[in-house]
Amino acid sequence: MMFATLLNYMDRQVLPQIATELKDTYGLNDARYGQVAGNFAQAFAFGSIFFGFIADRIGPRLLYPFVLIGWSAAGLATPLMRDAAFVAQFEKPGEPGSGAYYWLLYCRSLLGFFEAGHWPCALLTARQILVARDRPLGNGLLQSGASLGAILVPLYVMAVRKLGGGWEVAFWTIGAAGLLWVPLWLALVRRRDLSQGETPVGEAHETSEEKKQGAFPASHPRSPFEWVRFVRVYLTLFAVILGIGASWQFIREWLPKFLKESQGFSADVADTIVPLYYISAELGCFAAGALVLWLVGRGRDVHSARVIGYAVFALFTASAALAPLAGGWVGVTLIVIAGAGILGLHPLYYALVQELPAKHMAILSGSLAAVGWLVVAEVQKGMGAHINATKSYDIGFYIAGLAPLMGLVALLLLWPSSSSRKS
Repeated sequence: MMFATLLNYMDRQVLPQIATELKDTYGLNDARYGQVAGNFAQAFAFGSIFFGFIADRIGPRLLYPFVLIGWSAAGLATPLMRDAAFVAQFEKPGEPGSGAYYWLLYCRSLLGFFEAGHWPCALLTARQILVARDRPLGNGLLQSGASLGAILVPLYVMAVRKLGGGWEVAFWTIGAAGLLWVPLWLALVRRRDLSQGETPVGEAHETSEEKKQGAFPASHPRSPFEWVRFVRVYLTLFAVILGIGASWQFIREWLPKFLKESQGFSADVADTIVPLYYISAELGCFAAGALVLWLVGRGRDVHSARVIGYAVFALFTASAALAPLAGGWVGVTLIVIAGAGILGLHPLYYALVQELPAKHMAILSGSLAAVGWLVVAEVQKGMGAHINATKSYDIGFYIAGLAPLMGLVALLLLWPSSSSRKS
């Protein structure tokens, strides 16, 4: 699953890494780039609902390979924008030479739709094979593929450039690599391994106190469903995903362009800085899970350990809001620190999501992701228009640094305590 996440992000990150180089050749100005990013986010939102619904019904074993083939095909198809005769059929009247832009728009939308299927499959699998106290660290391993993929992409793009290869090489080679994952998954995972009716290994050994920390524990299956509790949990998760989504997706999409076009770094220097950001994110991803385990070992209950972890990593994330004020290498350092905070929040969010009722977890988590991605889509489009007009990225970094704090407020005020559950 970590390898699948790696492939997911490598396919996703190639475009941000080379967007500046495509700007003049294919008319990909900042407003159009923001539209491409916005369409990707909208497609991801629809895919989250669609694949969440399917995953709850058929499980991840066969669905996972299907979505991975889908997003790999989208990556493989993207370099067709180089073929002038092919893309001419996609040109809009009154927009000569726009065919390549619209083909890119279609490919990125397809990529977003299928990439959304990764998360319900991964979260269902992780929930089934991990007990509650281990999920933050296990989710950190899963999520770490994102930062690892993002670390490799700029280095790979730079290597291709040094060897004289064109930008299209990165797209089709990464897309082709994705197809190799499918037989690996089918060979290693059997249907019985992911039976939702079975208890995760070790779950029976958790203490009653640990089980109490879950929002909807597996115990007392015949108890009436608590709608007030569910609404409070769902609103909390919505605030968390909205904050970390807006934060992570802005920097993910715009950081290479910010470094090259706003800060004046060369392509080679930018291709070195970006991996540093994702190395920091990788460390934060594991550190968040390790912190929760350490706090639980020191006597904290599982949920309060998660809240403390969220507060710590939200403060790290806030350093991004200071980056525009500092600028230069100091600003870059603050952004790198923020990377550890932002990705460290993700496994904590996934652990909270895995407290939702198991029977409908995929569609519930998918609906949360969908709303979050729809908001991200509007943010990306708006930021594209803003940056195109002002050449300033400041507002985006203010949002990226401060948005996760609303999730912390929601966790403190809305998430129901174990004492509020009826016996």
